Parts: sequence; C-alpha cells; structure tokens
Amino acid sequence: MKKIFSTLTIAVFSFLIIGTTTHPYHVSSAELFLSTKTNEWNLNKKVFTEDIERAISAINDENIKLDVINEKNQSVLEHYVNSKIQIYKTNGKPVDYKIFQYTYSPESINIELKFKYLKKFQIRDEFLFDLFKDHKNVYAIRKDPEKGFSQHEVTKVNSTIFTVL
Repeated sequence: MKKIFSTLTIAVFSFLIIGTTTHPYHVSSAELFLSTKTNEWNLNKKVFTEDIERAISAINDENIKLDVINEKNQSVLEHYVNSKIQIYKTNGKPVDYKIFQYTYSPESINIELKFKYLKKFQIRDEFLFDLFKDHKNVYAIRKDPEKGFSQHEVTKVNSTIFTVL
C-alpha cells in the first residue's frame, strides 16, 4: 500500500510540474491545400493556445483568453492573423483571404483561411516571431489531393516568405 501511495504521489507531482511549465518547442503547423471542387485554397493553421493568447494579450494590453468563442475574441484573433499572414501574387499585389471562426481546445487553436488564386503566389508568415525568436511555422502544401503533399516549407525569424509553385 505504501508503494502504491508513493508511486501515486510521484505521478501527481510530476503531472503538476509538467502541467505548469511551458512547452519547450515553439512551432505551429499549417496545411495548405487546393480544393478541386471549389478551386479555392484552404489554409488550416494550428498553434499552441497559450502562445497565441500570449501574443494577442501583448498587442491588446489585456489578458485575452480564447476559450470563449465570441465576437470580441474572433476580432482580436483576426487582427493578429491579418498582421502576421500576407498572401501575394508574384507581382506583389495582395491576395484577399477570408478567415473563418477559430476552433478552440486547451492545447491548440485552429485557424482556417480560404482564398482563390490559381497561379503561383507567395506567403509571408510571421506568426509568433514577436514572442519567440526560435519559433517556426511548418507548412505542408497539397495542390492535387490525389498526389499527396507536393511541397513543404518552414518560416522562421530570418526567413518569413516562401513561394507556392
């Protein structure tokens, strides 16, 4: 019984330590794929909840929690996304995109963008670089659903732009 109690105590203590420390990696992932049904690009970005809340809070000078999906939280999140992600035609003109309602989990926020542009374009992604100099945004790009991922890209502080061919 004493062994079970000490094992349980160590497990609970370990959980509390792990649960209160920040994660050691600063990364977000994104899947960018072309829908053959709508001829529209879909960008699904997943970022750690605590990181995006911290970034948005710093910009707004107030503590922002995204666990409640409402108009204010959607608006501050969209403002952050628009300031950190830009999509350009090869001539430098911006491509407009639409941001959909985010989805929340305690671990991650999922952000979905859609846009129509069927030629070569560039994406600038500076997500979370203002907080973490070691942050990376990892992209998996799929132009043809039948063929799998055709391109992979990573943005980091000194390399924020890539071209989708």
